[in-house]
Amino acid sequence: MEVANAQIPVSVAPGVYVLMGQDGEVAPANLGRVANIAFVVGPRGVVVIDSGVSVRHGQAIIAAVRRVTRRPIRLVVLTHPSQEVVLGAAAFQARNIPVLMHRSSAALMAARCERCLHYLRRTLGAHEMAGSRVVRPDRTIDRTRRVDLIGRPLVLIASEGSSAPGALSVFDEMTGTLIAGNVVSIDSVPDMRDADGKAWTVALAPLKATHCAQLVPAYGRLGSCADIESLERYFVALDARVRALLGARVSLAELPARCELPEFAAWDRYAANHVANANRTYLRLERASFD
Repeated sequence: MEVANAQIPVSVAPGVYVLMGQDGEVAPANLGRVANIAFVVGPRGVVVIDSGVSVRHGQAIIAAVRRVTRRPIRLVVLTHPSQEVVLGAAAFQARNIPVLMHRSSAALMAARCERCLHYLRRTLGAHEMAGSRVVRPDRTIDRTRRVDLIGRPLVLIASEGSSAPGALSVFDEMTGTLIAGNVVSIDSVPDMRDADGKAWTVALAPLKATHCAQLVPAYGRLGSCADIESLERYFVALDARVRALLGARVSLAELPARCELPEFAAWDRYAANHVANANRTYLRLERASFD
């Protein structure tokens, strides 16, 4: 049976498809489907990258895959522990499809995502979140590795120090497509609650080294490896702006009104994430000044 509100797969390279998320924050109008979801089709099956925000979303993703191919889904890779991509995993496990995650990311999901689930039930409603739960991954990894379950090798790149502990990106060597998870966002301000810009920039180096022809971020439009530079510019500009404000003895209370970065103001999630990023950067730099 067709699932309501299923997204339409967009072909970005031979055998690589994306279900585009909507801009903005989680809200009833978008059903919380704000993250990009990808899948790769090989001769022996399909790997899905990220599972959606709810069981209903996971079911919609499965329906979208079925519109492209009848080959079996062999694996779901959860690239990061954000609520928008992990809470649909139960829909896959109900069909005996294994879920893979980095060990560090899985630990953070277990510690944090029950609270996410309560928030989503309040925000999206009990009906939309019915059956959703925090799963335990069937498989975990703790480093970069290559997998070949579908007759098409994929490299799972572990990016310690980036967006979240154990964040993963998936590189399809056949087409040069990088499915970056939330290690990369394009024209969308990242959430820096679990990392600082300096460490995150270091973690971007292996992704840039793929020289990807197509880049699928968790948030934002489709692009290429060249788009990683704009994210690096954001980290540099944020650090420079906050350092200047600290040097001018601007207080933390004054920071929200003084930390603007006009170059990035048109990016999605600027209002939601930028001030919080500036606050965290301020506190980190302030602590470092006392070391």
